[in-house]
Amino acid sequence: MNTNPTKNSLKIERFQSVEETNRAAISYLNDLLAQYVDRPVLLLLAGGSSVTLYDGINPEYLSMDLTVTVTDERFSNEVDINNFAILQATDFYNELIQVDAFCINTQPNAGETMEDCARRFERNLKEWKRDFPKGVVLAVYGMGKDGHTGGMIPGVLGEAEFNQRYNTDDVWVSSMDAGDKIEYSQRFSTTIPFMKNQVDHALFYVTGTSKKEALDKAIDGNLPYHKIPATVMSHMKDVVLFTDIAE
Repeated sequence: MNTNPTKNSLKIERFQSVEETNRAAISYLNDLLAQYVDRPVLLLLAGGSSVTLYDGINPEYLSMDLTVTVTDERFSNEVDINNFAILQATDFYNELIQVDAFCINTQPNAGETMEDCARRFERNLKEWKRDFPKGVVLAVYGMGKDGHTGGMIPGVLGEAEFNQRYNTDDVWVSSMDAGDKIEYSQRFSTTIPFMKNQVDHALFYVTGTSKKEALDKAIDGNLPYHKIPATVMSHMKDVVLFTDIAE
């Protein structure tokens, strides 16, 4: 393991394999939950490869004080596509139910548009923050090989429109249809201001050498968000990146 702080709050932990990366990320996530076990916690979880982390969460750190949701959502009711539905299929979700933890469900309701879902998700996040002003927000994010994180897909919007949708201070959730830029093109997602201002501790889980170019740019932190949305990892309050990608 090699841990190097960057010029911001981002810390990087590099490992030799996906298995080592996975174990270390699970350990860190458990440490965070243990640290705040007696406080209200909002835990946001990514989809994709990050799902492999969640069944490793120690049930001892789960309680009624914990609220769980996803960082972003694919606008679909299909159980193998929708991120919240995938989360529901985990042992971790069953453990949440057993301790009466609360979950913010992001699956589309009948008749809802993608924009309706985004507004409902944003309203739920803001209500949690209002109800628990001293609560702690923890989040797990991933990154694609194109540099996307959450549902913020590069190469779809120009800088001005991207910033209007995803980098406006009071907007915590926004949506887009990425067309042919990515599979499952309709997505809604937590935004740059939410990640920078509301997330107290973030874990980025990024594996696979195909992501090296985008990850290097994200770590550098200088490209605009509409080109490499994952650049936000270099601008958040407290971030640890777990990766098997060498320098």
